[in-house]
Formats: sequence, structure tokens, C-alpha cells
Amino acid sequence: MAKLAPTQIEQLQSIGAYLRQVRQEQGLSIDMLANQIFIRPALLQALESGQDAALPEPVFIQGFIRRYAEALGLDGQTISKEFRVTPVNVVPTPELLEPAHSNGAVKQPELQPPPQPELRPSTGFRENASLASEERSSQRSPLPLLLGLGALAVVLGLGAWGLFGRSSVTSQANNSNLGAEPATDAPAPTADAPALSAGAGGTDTDAAGSSDPSETSDDSPSAALEAPVVVSANLSDRAWLSVVADGRNVYEGIAESGFEETWTAQTSLVFRTGNAGGVELSVNGDRAVVLGNSGVVRTLTLTPDSDLETVQSP
Repeated sequence: MAKLAPTQIEQLQSIGAYLRQVRQEQGLSIDMLANQIFIRPALLQALESGQDAALPEPVFIQGFIRRYAEALGLDGQTISKEFRVTPVNVVPTPELLEPAHSNGAVKQPELQPPPQPELRPSTGFRENASLASEERSSQRSPLPLLLGLGALAVVLGLGAWGLFGRSSVTSQANNSNLGAEPATDAPAPTADAPALSAGAGGTDTDAAGSSDPSETSDDSPSAALEAPVVVSANLSDRAWLSVVADGRNVYEGIAESGFEETWTAQTSLVFRTGNAGGVELSVNGDRAVVLGNSGVVRTLTLTPDSDLETVQSP
């Protein structure tokens, strides 16, 4: 609760009446201004009516006046100074004291009433009201502008992400297509083929990301089982694999233990591995069998007529 001097109360009432008049002329409500300057409506009403009992300390009242006036498009700094935070105190000075009477009694100085601070005429800040409509737009809170800039930044960021992300995916797809050349005439790999393939071709990837999903199989398991040639591999050990379906290289790389994949072809599928003991292969729906001993290189050319005997034959 504010404890204001009489002069402060007069200043508060004069300023509050003026602010209320300007607010009503602009057609603004107390609640609208309270939301804009983050001051409770009850405090703004007390400020307009000069109810010092409902207001905080004078320094806060002066801050309320400044923010209120600026929200109305007025010169808040000038108007807030019309309210004095510290009233003028009366302190006796030596000039007020008179010499003692001859009988030794000291005449008490006559204390003059405290000078009333001259209230500035409100014409100074009333003149600003004529420019309220012009200044109000420049004194508005920057919050809407900041929100608009933030939304614009988000839209630009999403657009850039979509552009560069799509370019990256397109570039990876083009590189994959350039590197996928038919390998039907390539010599059979040796026992050291996994290391050489990884170093020379740069296709040493993990089991999950070593091939392009769009090139490995059809869209659904039912469509894959309906193809003339269906080959499924399941790895129990790390192995180098190369798969060429209908003359197109659909997979090449080193797969880890636990790798599972199914490939399809219309006429033929060439399957190569550098570790036959770590690969179980199922052809055209037959049961899966191990291709051979660990570290042995095997190359199988599988057709629609291939069966379990084709896989078991060395």
C-alpha cells in the first residue's frame, strides 16, 4: 500500500484523469491495455482514479504511469516525471532561528508550511494527445513483430531443409545408380575379397544401410513370392555378398551376423559370397541350407528351375 503525500495524491489524480480521458478518446478498454503492458486491470483503474491505497510504492507508480502513457502513444517519460517519487521535506535551517531574548528564553522559530510544488500544467502532455494516433503505431509492443519474424524464420528453415534434404537424397540415389554396374563378367572373388571390396569400391556399409530399399525387393512379401526367382539369405557370421538380378547389381557389401534379405529376379540371379559357412540360402521357397565351409567363396547362378539340389551342389 502506497503512503503518498498530499501533493503526490494531487499529481496522481491529475495524471490519472488525463490518461483515462485519452484512453476513452481512443476507444480502448482497461482490459486491453492491461494485457498489452502486463499490469493488472485493478491497478490501472486505481491509477486513473488516484486511489493511492490500492497502489504500490511511488517508484512503481511512476513506472506504471510511463508504461500506460507509452501504450496510449504518449511521451511516457515526460508524463511520468509529473509524478514526484519523493515529496519535498521541510528541514529547519539556521536562518529560521532568531537570537535569544534577554531573559534567556529562546524564541521558537516559526515553521513555514512546506512549499507546495508547482504543478506543471497538463497542457504539455495534453498537446501530445493530438499526435497519439501517429505515435501509437511506433510505441506499440514489439511482441507481434517478434512473433511474425519467428514464424518467418521457421518457414524459411523448413524450406531450406526440404530443398537441401531432397538434393542430398537425389545425389545419393544418383551415386548409387552410377556405381551399380553389371558384374556378370567380373572374376570370382578370392578369400580376401571382403577386404578388397570394402577398400576399393567404398561399399562397406552395415547390414541395415548397405543397399537401396527401392532396388532390393518388391513392395510386399506376397509380390516377392510370386516372382520367378526368389532368393532369401540369412547370415550367421560376417560375410561379403554380391547379388546381381537380371544383370543389375542390387546388393554388394559386407553384411554382419543376423543380416536377412530376400531378392527376386525374372530370369536369373547371381549370388556370390566370400564366406559360404556364414550364409544360409533358400531358393524358390525350399528350406534354407548352409552354402559351405567357413571362408569358402561360392558363386551360384539361380533360375526359376533352381531348387535345393542346386544350392547343395558344390
